[in-house]
Amino acid sequence: MAAPVTLLFIGDLVGEPAVAFTCAMLPKLFEQHAVDFCVVNAENAHQGRGLNDAIVRKLFDAGVDVITGGDHSFDKHLVFPLMDREPRLLRPYNYPQGVPGFGFGVYELPARQLKLAVINLRGQAFFQNPISDPFRAADTLLAEVLPQTPIVFVDFHAEATAEKAGLAFYLDGRISALVGTHTHVPTADERVLPGGTGFLSDAGATCPRHSVIGMDIDVALQRFLLQMPQKYELAKGLHRLHGALVSIDPETGHCLSMTRIAVDEEA
Repeated sequence: MAAPVTLLFIGDLVGEPAVAFTCAMLPKLFEQHAVDFCVVNAENAHQGRGLNDAIVRKLFDAGVDVITGGDHSFDKHLVFPLMDREPRLLRPYNYPQGVPGFGFGVYELPARQLKLAVINLRGQAFFQNPISDPFRAADTLLAEVLPQTPIVFVDFHAEATAEKAGLAFYLDGRISALVGTHTHVPTADERVLPGGTGFLSDAGATCPRHSVIGMDIDVALQRFLLQMPQKYELAKGLHRLHGALVSIDPETGHCLSMTRIAVDEEA
């Protein structure tokens, strides 16, 4: 059997300091785990909502292969032109036609003479703005990408764990792995489903350890205590990187293992 493909996925980067910490840690992670391909969700990378051109360039320069997004992908309009011309910068595919950007891509792994597909989808449950069905959107995309490669990774940006698990089982055996994002809290349910698809409900976020999903604790508490609008502020302090390592059989596309990772910033 050919050597497995190792994919590193890093969960929601919250703010520019999280971007800097991630970029600093990538060389060590790449070497330690013999990473073949790296995907990072960065929809919260610029000031906690959205992203910009400079962050995209910094992540690509650090060795990230694909950047995925979510419900905050469109919060910073200045990045829209880059989204339209950069196929490695993804946003959820199942937004309406006409929004900027790409929802999926098939990418070369030159060192391995392989191709790998990345699909970005957003859930429906508990979001205020309606969006197309991610289940049928996935069917549409798989009809296009599976003839090109059996290695398919899905970042499913969704609120409900049930919706994430449901989509994973719906796609079991047809994709290599599905990792959830959006809640910023890592789940402990990593596994390989019966059909060979790796699954993790949520990779968690890369953000200050002492925070409320990456935001300042005092401001977050005021939102709950007073039930009045409060502008979130990025938390400060030492960071923790959350993500997952996915080992994939390059011939079948089946997941061999799904492993959560967490890396703490040192003082």
